[in-house]
Amino acid sequence: MNAYLQEMKNALTSYYSAARSCAQKVQEARKMYQDDVAKEAIKKLYSQLEANKAASINTINEVREKAIDAANRWGVLDGDKINDGDMKLLKLDLSAEQFQAIVNRNKNNGTMCHALAQYARKHGAAEAGQADSNISDNLSSVVIPTVEGKITAYNKFADSAISIIRGMEEHENEFGKGFTEFLVDSFGKPDGTNGKLLEAIS
Repeated sequence: MNAYLQEMKNALTSYYSAARSCAQKVQEARKMYQDDVAKEAIKKLYSQLEANKAASINTINEVREKAIDAANRWGVLDGDKINDGDMKLLKLDLSAEQFQAIVNRNKNNGTMCHALAQYARKHGAAEAGQADSNISDNLSSVVIPTVEGKITAYNKFADSAISIIRGMEEHENEFGKGFTEFLVDSFGKPDGTNGKLLEAIS
């Protein structure tokens, strides 16, 4: 898993554990104490949980900022990062599979990804103007990492983690089971909706 995504998941999981613990202690307080004492104990428990929630959300936002900063640095063009061998290959007519292999080799190189994106745009335009062109097999199917794509992915994952945290208070009796547990466990894992987001930051 991407390092920044893992940090977000750690913050999410940490809050989930705190919320489960809080829910258990609330149930124990209701059984052990008289109503007035129980209310005071429960108030303190929820107060601590609110502090945990704020800390977890703050951590996720800090990770978001670090990730976006890293994406912007990744995207700064640097002539020393030009891969001459792969640049020579871009003079050829490449299939989508061949082009994908070049993208895979250079996905951590923002300068090369910029050049690859230009290649894909130019050949896509050629395809649009030549229905019988064999320039490539639809390069639009190839996901090329970009600064914008990385920032979009980090924002969506951060927003999702925060949304899960805020949604837990609606299901306090379900901690440790059901849909809440599924959301926490599946955060950042590939599914039918986040494939391109994960490719952008892999």
